[in-house]
Amino acid sequence: MGKYVESHLNKNEKIIQKAKRTSLFLVGTWVKGILLCWLLLIPTIKAIIETFAYHSCDLAITNKRVVGKIGLIKTKTLDAPLNKVQNTSTSSGFWGKLFGYGTVSINTAAGVIDFTGIKRPEDFKMALMNQIEEYEQDRVKEQASQMASAMAGALNK
Repeated sequence: MGKYVESHLNKNEKIIQKAKRTSLFLVGTWVKGILLCWLLLIPTIKAIIETFAYHSCDLAITNKRVVGKIGLIKTKTLDAPLNKVQNTSTSSGFWGKLFGYGTVSINTAAGVIDFTGIKRPEDFKMALMNQIEEYEQDRVKEQASQMASAMAGALNK
């Protein structure tokens, strides 16, 4: 995986969990590419492109946001504060269920970005949902603290 997340951390931000990817999801693409290479080389080219895309994907949860990047030439990036993540879903096909990988889809106001080949996608989804909940609790505590200090300041006048 790339170092996109590490190079895009803000001040006072730390990585909570990085998504781990597996190259097993490329096996099907390469089998099709090899078996059907006589068919205009399109499946083989697709397998090569998928392999390069695999090596350029990065996804992580920080204490403040979810950050990710997909693609080598044509890239998509995700940089969403945790309170702006609207929905997260996972999906796995037969081979994904068998070998423990799948796709994590993260939905924000900007759209949906799918990260494929993620090991244990349900675990990553749960970690994201737990971090969102913790982030919201921290925000409420901070607001309550600011409100209490403002009220105390007003009463002391």
